[in-house]
Amino acid sequence: MKNKKSFFFVIIALMLVQISMLVLAQEEEDDLEVFGIEAEELLNLGSGLLATVLFILTLIAYKRTNRKRLLYVSAAFLLFALKGFLMSTELFFGDWSSVIDPIASLLDFAILLSFFFGIIRK
Repeated sequence: MKNKKSFFFVIIALMLVQISMLVLAQEEEDDLEVFGIEAEELLNLGSGLLATVLFILTLIAYKRTNRKRLLYVSAAFLLFALKGFLMSTELFFGDWSSVIDPIASLLDFAILLSFFFGIIRK
């Protein structure tokens, strides 16, 4: 039991260290670029693509099992895919983050609610 608590504490500590590094990295003016494109937008696009694949897989799982909770999980992955693509639009359409940020926050809220309903649904 003590090993599990120690392991949990180490994981939390590592996550806090990683978050602090991200905060420090955010303060710098130079953004990390890969092939001349900001890494953040590439990661958002990759997250959107992965969420799309997970959406399709959970939809297939729903059709096979007819479990209603999979619909909520599938909807959450769809919303997450939309958010990923929305956050990466700067790659294609330029910077209009004043509109994107509030929408992304609303999508985060909807994603959390969808996962929550998927968990409590019987």
